[in-house]
Amino acid sequence: MDRTRKANREDYERTFQYRSRQETLLGEELAEDQLTQLLAFVAELGETPAGAAQLQRRAKAFGECQRSEGESSSEFYARLHHWLDRVVPQTKIPLHPPRQTGPGDPE
Repeated sequence: MDRTRKANREDYERTFQYRSRQETLLGEELAEDQLTQLLAFVAELGETPAGAAQLQRRAKAFGECQRSEGESSSEFYARLHHWLDRVVPQTKIPLHPPRQTGPGDPE
């Protein structure tokens, strides 16, 4: 058996595991930053009258979007992002267009 080949393979495995841990940590930090920015956007949106109304319509149509216990930052970010991107269905559609009344129109 070639000892140098085995040693190289073991070194490669150690490097790969270390790199994977580093990449995982960076991914978690990135997800946390993205979630922080999205939550700040939602907070700012809630401060405007139109934004608050939009958030209320979304909550009524889809339910509240709160972080559940044990949910990772990336999972909650994806769920909140989807909640914000969904199209809110119209709740009131008039059956008939409003009547135009003006001078000379009989009522």
